[in-house]
Order: sequence, then C-alpha cells, then structure tokens
Amino acid sequence: MRQKLAILGASEPHLPLYLKAREMGLETYCIAWAEGAYCKDFADHFFDISIIEKERIAELCLAEKIDGIVANALEPAVPTVAYVAGKCRFNGISYEAALRAVNKKLMRQRIALTGACRQPAFAVLKKGDPVPEIFPSIIKPTDSSCSNGVSEVSSPQEIPAAIERALSASGSGEILVEEFIDGREISVESISFHGKHHILAITDKETTGAPYFVETAHHEPSSLPADIQNEIRKTVPGILDALELTEGASHAEFKITADGKIYFIEIGARGGGDCISYDLVRLSTGYDFPKGMIEVALGRFSEPGPAAGKYSGIYFLSKDTEYVRDFIEKNKDREWAVRWEIDEGPLKPLRKSQDRSGYIIYQSDHKITVNNG
Repeated sequence: MRQKLAILGASEPHLPLYLKAREMGLETYCIAWAEGAYCKDFADHFFDISIIEKERIAELCLAEKIDGIVANALEPAVPTVAYVAGKCRFNGISYEAALRAVNKKLMRQRIALTGACRQPAFAVLKKGDPVPEIFPSIIKPTDSSCSNGVSEVSSPQEIPAAIERALSASGSGEILVEEFIDGREISVESISFHGKHHILAITDKETTGAPYFVETAHHEPSSLPADIQNEIRKTVPGILDALELTEGASHAEFKITADGKIYFIEIGARGGGDCISYDLVRLSTGYDFPKGMIEVALGRFSEPGPAAGKYSGIYFLSKDTEYVRDFIEKNKDREWAVRWEIDEGPLKPLRKSQDRSGYIIYQSDHKITVNNG
C-alpha cells in the first residue's frame, strides 16, 4: 500500500514538491484554495481548503489515514503543518515552535533568552507606542514575510511613514524596531531530522538596499571567507536548538559586518523561497531538497552526501534591475541558463518580492555576473 502525503499550497512554484512525491510513489493530497491551484492536477486528490484552516486539515488527515504533511516556502503554512503533525502524530516540530518561527518578536525574545547568537538591539511596539530613537533602524512587522512592510529609517521624520507601512502588513498589530546592521546579507539552507541538523548551503544575497531591502539576486556557494563560513555553520545548529526547530527545512538569514561579526536576522521553519530550496540548493550541491523534506515528514531520512561543488544563482527582473531583461534576452539559450521567465506588462519598482517581473536561473562552474553598467 502506498504511503499518503498531504501537501499544503498549490501555486506553480511548488510543482517540484508534487513531482517528487509522485516519483517517490506516494499518494498525494493537495490542500489549497481552488483559485490558482496549479498543482492540483499533479496530485491524486484535491481539497479546496485554505492552508490556514488547521483544524479542518487535521480532521481530513485523520479521516483519510494520511501518513505525513509537508509544505515549503509558505510562511502561513508553518503553524498548520506543525498543528496537524501534533494532532495526527506525524513527524514535525511542535506547534509552539512553529509559532515562534513565524513571529519575529517571539523569535527575538527566545534568542535573547538563550544567547544562541548575536542579534540586533530591538523593541516591540504597537500603534501609538513611543518609538525608541535608534538610528539607523529597521522597522518591520512581527509576522510577515517577503520583505512586506520593511523599511529603514535614518531620521525622526521618516518614522511615521515606516510605522504605517509596517502596521499595514502586520496581522498582529505589532511591529519591531531594530538596530540596523550594515553588512553583507546571507542565508543558510538547512534540513533537520530528530534534532540533527545538516547545513546544505550558504547563499549570498544582493538587495535593493535602503529603504526596502528586497532581494535582487541569490548565489551559491557563498564567497565569504572560509573562517566566517565555518563560524556560521557552527552557529546555526544552536539557533535551531534554541527555537526547537528539530525537524524539516529551515532558512536562516544573517548580516555579516565588515569586521566579521555575525548577526542573526531571522529564520523560517521552511525552505527558502525565490527558487532557493527548489532549485539553487540542488544545482549547487546536488542535494534533492524536496525529497529530504518529504522524507522528514514521513519520519524517515537519508542524510545528505558530499556537495557537488557547482555554482548556481538567480537574477530577478524589476524596474530597479531593468538591465536583467537585456541579460536574459542575450543569454537565455546559453548552456548555463537553467530556466528564465519575463512577465508581460510594465516593470514595477521593488517594494516587496511580489513586485518582481521575471528571473533567470543559472548553473555553472563559476559565478555568473550581470553587468549593470
């Protein structure tokens, strides 16, 4: 009898998860809103249920005798997966750990309590609270993702607009005011099973910079000095332990200052979006990340082998990166071009990740650089 797997989310970027489950011989249950559910035709069963309706999904999994539940690169699905795993006795993190992983206030407080890593000074505010004078600072919602509601402020005059922007993206009505850390941005892609953590890749990020810090490119492997990379690899397991993220994929973000200090920014109990977990990790290391996520969800796991040693990356098209369009057109048929896309319509200025209008993914024996001059 085939094992049964519930998968939350069905938009087109998540197709690799469905295809991998099919390749593994699993019977799949797609759970998502019907509108935009591209992946429903690649599953054995489809249920038109919101991914945040955790009680209904738990009832469904029990009724259908499902063996595990998984989602990826979907922040709202993290608590649902954990809740269902707890109710159905699947492998997964606790519901309390999941809530910490999607709330930056709870995350900051736990890291401060455990001393797991250096992090920016911070304050939690609600509407009308006095704002601490930390300049420059980052103002952001406690419970959003994809750079929604994030701003840098350097003077008192910029505070009202930044607070309004953060509050508009906050479901809880709480925001964070954090010390701005000037440095390189990186992320760390990991997978854990029964509390053993495997660091898969360190990803270099390029962003728009102030005031919104939306990513414009990602590259693996990182070009950071080896000693700093080693320190990061030692630091991440302590953060995962502190937050009790013992099972599944994680995506941790850090800033590295000019003098080599490592600052923890945030972590997601999921694989990285922007094609990081579905594409870049596999292209640079050879590790089948979606397969690993599914194995963890089903309570079985094959440890990663040695990394393949390739370079991979993605460049995003937007009004801020108009030069990427010409780069895509000139290079889309090159042997290192894995996949590309250009949306129709005018390019948008980058205020959040959803404003991007296309991309190109590469794999090579060296980092591919775009000339924006």
